[in-house]
Amino acid sequence: MGKAKLPAVVATAVAVPVAAVAGVVVFNAIAPAADDSRFDEDLSPVSVEVPRLSDEDAVVCLAMTAKAPESVADLPARPVEGEAHASEFVLAYGDPAVVATCGADAVEVEDTAVVYLLNGVCWFTEENGGTEWTTVDRQVPVGVTVPDDYPQPVDVLSGLSKTIAEAVPASQDAPSGCS
Repeated sequence: MGKAKLPAVVATAVAVPVAAVAGVVVFNAIAPAADDSRFDEDLSPVSVEVPRLSDEDAVVCLAMTAKAPESVADLPARPVEGEAHASEFVLAYGDPAVVATCGADAVEVEDTAVVYLLNGVCWFTEENGGTEWTTVDRQVPVGVTVPDDYPQPVDVLSGLSKTIAEAVPASQDAPSGCS
């Protein structure tokens, strides 16, 4: 190697590691901090009860769960376990788990009851800001349990409503507030 090339080789040998270190420092400075709370979430399977459904209702529920989003209101989907076919009729999200059951028991509401129309689906709860919600305008009712840990159950219901509206046919017997 000639004397003329030696300074270029030394400069390169020094510049490459310095540039690599500088790149790591800049990346760490501008990268968002990791949200450690997400790593603490329990996303293990949720044990659920599976409703008894007619063959026709089972097909509707299977269509709904097949279209289920990967997350709802920033809550990641969780697997469900229970009797055979649990994952065909029940969805779960987040920790603690929000559980949506297709084929839930229908609720009777008066035509003048307060209902909540969210993304094309009409919901009812017995209590203001309740944890138990049920669709009242679908041929196959969908019940959703939203734990008290979530201050805005409407966010979760809105996220599920689009999937429900696409997969579960509307009923003719919806309360007047659903229109």
